[in-house]
Amino acid sequence: MRLWKNEDARVPLALIGVLFVLISAGTSLKLSQMDARMASSMATDTDINAADTALLYARADLARIVNYAGMAALKQMGETPVIEFDPNSQYNTSGMPDTAEFNRNWAKGMMTHTMNQYIESNYMYDRYQYRGYAVNVEPITNWNRTDIIPIYMALDRGPEPPLLAPNETYQTYWKATVPLTISIVDLASGDTIDEQDIIVGNLILARYPLLESLTTEYETRLNGAEAVMTETTAFAMGYTWARGYLQYYKPKGPKNIVDNEHLSLIVNGALLLDQGFVFNSADPASIIEYGMQTKRTLEGKKELDMAEFLSSAELVNGSYQVDPNADAAMSTGDFFNATKVMDAALHIDYNATPITDFLNNDSLPDGSAVRSQIQDIIPPVYSTTLATGIDRQVTTIPGDHDGYESSHSIDSWGEPDSMSQVGTVSRDAYVPGNLYGEIWEATWTREHVWRHYYWVEYGCIKNGVPSICQRLEHNDKTTIDTREDRVTVTLKAKENSKTSIPLNYAGTTISTDNDIDDAFSSKDVDYVATHTDTGLEEAYDSYKSETFDPNVESNVKNMGFDGDNYDARTFDVTAPGWLEMEARYAVEEITRQIRSDVHLSPDINYMEYPNPADAMQATAIDLTNKIKANQSRYVDKARFYSGGKYSSCSAKTISQVREWYVDEVLYQVNKQYGGASNKINDEIDSSFDDSADDVREANNNGASLLKSALCFPIGLTMRAEHVMDDGTKYDVDDLAYWDENVTLGVDMAPDYLRHDKFYDPEQNTWIDAVKIGAQYIADPAQNPSSETFIPLSLQNINAFAEVALNTIPLINGGQQVLPPSPSTVWVATTNIWKIRVKGEFHQFHLYDFDNECHPHPIFGHEAQIYSRESLIDIRDPATGSVVGYNNPIKFEFTTGTFIFVPPSPKGVGDKREGETIENSIGAINEGWEYEIS
Repeated sequence: MRLWKNEDARVPLALIGVLFVLISAGTSLKLSQMDARMASSMATDTDINAADTALLYARADLARIVNYAGMAALKQMGETPVIEFDPNSQYNTSGMPDTAEFNRNWAKGMMTHTMNQYIESNYMYDRYQYRGYAVNVEPITNWNRTDIIPIYMALDRGPEPPLLAPNETYQTYWKATVPLTISIVDLASGDTIDEQDIIVGNLILARYPLLESLTTEYETRLNGAEAVMTETTAFAMGYTWARGYLQYYKPKGPKNIVDNEHLSLIVNGALLLDQGFVFNSADPASIIEYGMQTKRTLEGKKELDMAEFLSSAELVNGSYQVDPNADAAMSTGDFFNATKVMDAALHIDYNATPITDFLNNDSLPDGSAVRSQIQDIIPPVYSTTLATGIDRQVTTIPGDHDGYESSHSIDSWGEPDSMSQVGTVSRDAYVPGNLYGEIWEATWTREHVWRHYYWVEYGCIKNGVPSICQRLEHNDKTTIDTREDRVTVTLKAKENSKTSIPLNYAGTTISTDNDIDDAFSSKDVDYVATHTDTGLEEAYDSYKSETFDPNVESNVKNMGFDGDNYDARTFDVTAPGWLEMEARYAVEEITRQIRSDVHLSPDINYMEYPNPADAMQATAIDLTNKIKANQSRYVDKARFYSGGKYSSCSAKTISQVREWYVDEVLYQVNKQYGGASNKINDEIDSSFDDSADDVREANNNGASLLKSALCFPIGLTMRAEHVMDDGTKYDVDDLAYWDENVTLGVDMAPDYLRHDKFYDPEQNTWIDAVKIGAQYIADPAQNPSSETFIPLSLQNINAFAEVALNTIPLINGGQQVLPPSPSTVWVATTNIWKIRVKGEFHQFHLYDFDNECHPHPIFGHEAQIYSRESLIDIRDPATGSVVGYNNPIKFEFTTGTFIFVPPSPKGVGDKREGETIENSIGAINEGWEYEIS
């Protein structure tokens, strides 16, 4: 009675204990009643005899026990999953390192153990009776006879991540089947009336396979070139761009672009972001801790009260939203200007100006490329080949020599008897052609002796006999031959202005000859100013006065001269002094047009092309296309060339300079921006070795990720649909179709992975680091346990810290691309930060809030969990032997970020002396080393 009359307003512990016992007893009774109803419902209600009914009830009961035995096994496996199994365990049947198969075997072993316990208690020695019959079951002798069949379901997480989406189809349930030997006994006679082998099976209602698959996927995404590397890169890119561009535009910008304090935030944010992607849920305590650390770091506060953070934190549709770009701008300490310069950096106009300036740079040792090319083009344009051509028409009149048939002797013609010019030749309008000509007539005479031979007969004695003999005699006649020549002597233009100019971009050559209209006459021309272009008149005058005129009569007299190309000579003419300047003016005109017309597409910026090499390549393509679209207008050939000819020598010079210049701008755009791209890629390859391609891909994907709203969800419900083994979905009308809710909860320890302190898991507290020699240890004054460890190790390296040229002192301003030299153009400055990360969770628990399937005598049911932590000597409940170990989730990866800015001595880089390579205490303890080459 005292118990009930106690008035001190406290409930005695004894009463609480009694209450729990009553609740437990009631719950157990209720569960037993439910099991009985389940067994009854699984039997048919047909009109069969008692023995058959007993067998049906037993089969239904055993099927129910398959589920309970399976849930017990999966509960154990979820709490203590084996990650590294004992190779000597009986469950290692394949001899291969297949943890998934080992765990299935272990589940079979635990199920067999549980079912045998139930069989021994309920299905042996005629214990299970129904209306005069008993059902007995032989114990299961081999756990490997149990078969596990995976059931697959597809998860609908709601809005898909912008990229790096996790898998959709997972093993969600297991269906287990067990072969049993069963017999029915007639209790009245004691005889066994039936014995048979049966298979009982059931769906195990615990979703352990789903939790295990999701956690394994998350662990995979944490390591190497996977999702978390990309997500870390995305956050780091935001910081690099915000802090780097502010430093570039504002000399008093951030001292260091990347530092480990911010990198710690970045990595923790990436871990939570990927939790949200995989589980549709993130650890709420970790979200709070992340928010507090973000606010403390970005606002420069030493400590931050949780209530202060919670008062300002907002959830949107069950998610804590983050904006990495805004956080990055906030990290600069100058949010407004950082946001402003990031927008300005999106519209940097990488145009052709560096190229045109380079081609017109007269400060180079050999002068500018433009001046050199003009000086190379002028001489062949102002040169020609001239020759004397002779066309001789000869008429020879021999003297009368009738009767005198044989020519006996001829005197030489000697000097002409007469010579006179009888006409001129008009100038031809084409080349090769005649520029001038004279027609002469000349006559010669000579003595020509002809002879007539005849036979004369006379008397003679031959061989003592009188005879008639003959002798040959002749008569001579001298006549006068006359020769009349009509000789046309011409001053011939064989060639003029033959040029051959290679076009590097087009891969062709300007090869021209004989293409100047009236090249040998002076002309008035009008360019920037009005001039007189003497053309090749000087060559004509010189040849005519020095060669042609003095030799006309000798060429007429010399009867051996006949034909073209006689006495050909090449003449180089002094070009007009004003021509080079007019050609330079033409180049300046094109330069102004290109600067006015050609501007980089706004789509080519650091957000679309985070890799500077890709940006330089895209710049080359964009500028090339725009220059080519206007190429004919820039060259403006019709202004100087029509009807297949240039209007003058100066017109040809200027036109060819224009044609070469536009082609050379195109060539240099591709050479210099393309060369910059290759150089940057080489530097990335050198900085990141074998992982360079992964880092490039991470930057590209990270840029896409930054364009999306990022959030850390807290237990958002997913929809799971039953699918076939290959992931094919059933139609909603199919018998096999069903769907259900999946709501998961994540709990990890520590809630936030710090890089600057030791974590003591036994005390769940942080311990300061103390440096002893070259290593750090947990501060002994804070009584750390022996289990302390560094959750996060970080290293960031400014790869170009030691190679920057022409930069402001104390600013490691990055690599000039390409450094100024006589053969290259400085088109941009780039910098690279290499980031190395290594981390570990002490504990990681995943809870299935929609699958509270495990019976509990007091609380009704418990949720299925999956746990990862450091557990050794996990024992098999069936045998008591050690089956393996559970390990915490660990991760490690290397990534990096890039930035590129217009050419300027300022550049972008880390300014803190000695901090271009920054190692956290964990990195130092790991012995990470890096030497800038």
